[in-house]
Amino acid sequence: MDTNTILNISTVFASFFTFQLLFYFLSDWFSAKVSTGFNSLSSRKKIEWNSRVGSTYHSLVVGVIGLYLFFFDEATITDPLWGDSWLVKLNVAISSGYLISDLLILILYWKVIGDKYFIIHHCTALCAFFFILVSAGIYKFEKQTSLGGMT
Repeated sequence: MDTNTILNISTVFASFFTFQLLFYFLSDWFSAKVSTGFNSLSSRKKIEWNSRVGSTYHSLVVGVIGLYLFFFDEATITDPLWGDSWLVKLNVAISSGYLISDLLILILYWKVIGDKYFIIHHCTALCAFFFILVSAGIYKFEKQTSLGGMT
């Protein structure tokens, strides 16, 4: 297994565990420190709140990385569609870990925050992300092989 694959898999796992930690522990602790009214919320409202905190944190992290990629990453600027930037794959791996974490939370707390359209959305996005992390390398191999055969 090459180094990039190990980095991607490790990032997915680290992201998953980070968002689980955020949902189950950090969001409660931080929200109680910031807002005195948080502790008076019902458990249903706390579950919804913690889910939104994770979603917001995810969007901030991948959004900042995405802006950096858009403005400063040479591989992405040079070839926005097929550029092979390790940072793009890292960002997708972070999002994959978040989506898997959120899927688990949706299933475990189905009666509170479950929605079949979120399940469809998350699964569809994970399929696309899998293509980016795994199959994009296959496309590059095919592209290099076919070009190499023509010369």
